[in-house]
This record gives sequence, C-alpha cells and structure tokens, in this order.
Amino acid sequence: MTATPAAAPRSFANRTVIVTGAAGSIGAPLCLALARAGANVVANDLGCSPGGEGASAAPVEELVAKITGEGLSAIADTHNVGTDAAKIVDAAVSRFGRVDAIINNAGIICYGPVETQTPEQVRALFEVNALGAYALCHAAWPHMQRQGYGRVVNFTSDSVFGMPASAGYVMARGAMLGVTRTLALEGAAHGILVNTVGPSAYSRMVADVSKDLPPEQLAWFKATYTGESNVPAIMALASEQNTITGEIWNTGAFRMGRTLLGAIKDVGGCETVEKSLEAMKELQGKDREWAEPHSIPEFLVFKSQA
Repeated sequence: MTATPAAAPRSFANRTVIVTGAAGSIGAPLCLALARAGANVVANDLGCSPGGEGASAAPVEELVAKITGEGLSAIADTHNVGTDAAKIVDAAVSRFGRVDAIINNAGIICYGPVETQTPEQVRALFEVNALGAYALCHAAWPHMQRQGYGRVVNFTSDSVFGMPASAGYVMARGAMLGVTRTLALEGAAHGILVNTVGPSAYSRMVADVSKDLPPEQLAWFKATYTGESNVPAIMALASEQNTITGEIWNTGAFRMGRTLLGAIKDVGGCETVEKSLEAMKELQGKDREWAEPHSIPEFLVFKSQA
C-alpha cells in the first residue's frame, strides 16, 4: 500500500471530523491522515459488502486500533448512516463535544441493466449514498450553526456523466450535486462550507467492472488510482484553510479537477415541434453563450438576459 500522504502539521488540531465509509480504500487512509493532522476522528463504517449486505465491526475497529496505537484520537462507530445518522453525530458530540467536519464517503453499489434493478434495490442505494449524507448534515447542522463553523464534503461520482448498468448508483450520486449547492447557500451565513467531490480509486466497488481490463491496464489503474491519491484534496476541502463552497470537484492520482454544472443560453421561437427540434440542434453547438449559476436567482438572471 502507498504511504498515507502527509498533512499539514496539526492542521486539524482540536477539530472533530466524522468520516463515513471509514474502513474503505479512501476512508482508511483519510482517517489516518486526519488523525495525524490532529483531528478527533469519528470513523463510521457498517462493515458491509459493496452491495450493502452484511455487517461487521472488525474493519473499522482494526482501523481505529491502528490510529490510537500511534497515540492519536479516534473512535469507531458502526451505525448505519442510512437509518441512524443522528446517532453518529451523538457519538461525536458525546465524546468530543463538537462536530467540525463531515466527510460523506459511505456508498454502496448495484450493477445490472435497468430492467433488473428493482425499485427496492435502488431505494437501498439512495438511502445510503444520498439520504444518509443528507441525514448526517441535518443532524450536525445545529451544532455547526452554534459554532459558526463547519465543513461538509459530500461524495458524488464521475459516473454522473453516464455509466451503463448502474442507474441506481448514478441517480444517488447525482442527487448530491444540487443539494451541495443548496446547503452551501444555507450554510454561508454560519461559516459552513459545503462541497462535493467525485473521487477515483480502485476499490471493492469497482473490482467487478474492472476485472476484464487487460492485465497491464488493470495494474496501472490499481497503482495510479489509489485511495491515498485522493486524500490531500479531500482534506483540503474539509480544512479550516478552505474558503470555497458550493463547488463540484473530482480527484484521483494526486490530481484535482472541477466539474461544471452549467446552462446554455436558450433559444426562442419554439412554438412548433419543428422549431423545437431545430433549437435542440442549435443548443448542442459549441460556441453558444453559457453560464455557471450557483443559485436559482443567478440562473433566472441568465435566462432573462436578451
């Protein structure tokens, strides 16, 4: 395993950070790096399979034992973020007295064409990947408001650009785009910054879909897109030094990018089907005016401009 990237010395001193999916390929090195930077880490992990089946406390307890074995501060939490988010926040406040940052890393996945993914399966995905993240924010928000400080890092996925055989997963991860913008607007007056990140890493969740890659390509993917290679950027978003909110980022291979959620200037005169079909083609042009609104008012101002 690649060494955990070094964090700024004690940059999270006296900060309490909740990390869900803590024992996974990204969560584990992230928790260790946060603890080494001085954070009190609440490592939450149900210990289930990539599809959400089963539960085991062993992975997160082993992680916390490693962290505390270095003389650092961490507690293990095995509540299901999809159903018991408030209990995770209660554990953090009970032990450390505050919640400063939430990193919504937990996620499950189900592969298969749309006709095989039942609404019940999709509901389970949504409960963990989207509703769980929202519920954790909901429970922690009053604490962050009272402090006048908070950092939230939601997780989305590059799959929102389209990934076959994963409609439920993509729908849940896509839900984090708009809600991140909304929470950023609500949190601004209280010093709460909210961003979302789409990390790239080889993990149990992608093992099934990547197993048929040519051996050399698979080896490159494993070596390059490690969980550790996402850690510095995620920590930056969760840090006190960060001043940016409401953005969509992507990470992996020790690189960082930004994903745009934008609007293209509309076309008037669509009184008929034929005119609307023509407009659709025009709107796919590369040179048309566009904007990147961060709120409904900004979007409406853009649409109203002649």
